[in-house]
Amino acid sequence: MEQEHMIDTLNELLKGEHMAIHIYDKTKDLQQDSQVSDMLAKFESDHKRHAEQLTQRIEDLGGYPNASTGFSGMMANLSSVINAIRGPKHLLKQVYDGEDKGVHAYEDRLNQLDPASQDAIRQIMKEDHEHLKWFKVRMEQEKSEQH
Repeated sequence: MEQEHMIDTLNELLKGEHMAIHIYDKTKDLQQDSQVSDMLAKFESDHKRHAEQLTQRIEDLGGYPNASTGFSGMMANLSSVINAIRGPKHLLKQVYDGEDKGVHAYEDRLNQLDPASQDAIRQIMKEDHEHLKWFKVRMEQEKSEQH
């Protein structure tokens, strides 16, 4: 049962990775700002790698990876496209919040996992913290350009 719980937990985290991949994929080409577009492409690549790591870990534990993002993923995608069209300030806020929720999801579930899964999660969290730092700097630039 514990193994099943770990697989379910990893699948929850995998869902978040796929949501991020879809959002970055849909919005990177809608950006007028090439710096934002380039970073979204890089972060999409990071999240694809994270999804591969989680998928491998789920399979190593004997589970079946579930890549579905469900209704919440569909709504996040729609919202991100609208925000991308509205401009970098709106999109950056949304993706920052999404990355932040993802980091918290990892932090909240870390102790429910085995040591090998925890190692993988810590590395993913480290990269996601770097994403947050970049988004924060870029959001501050947007604010200063508004004044």
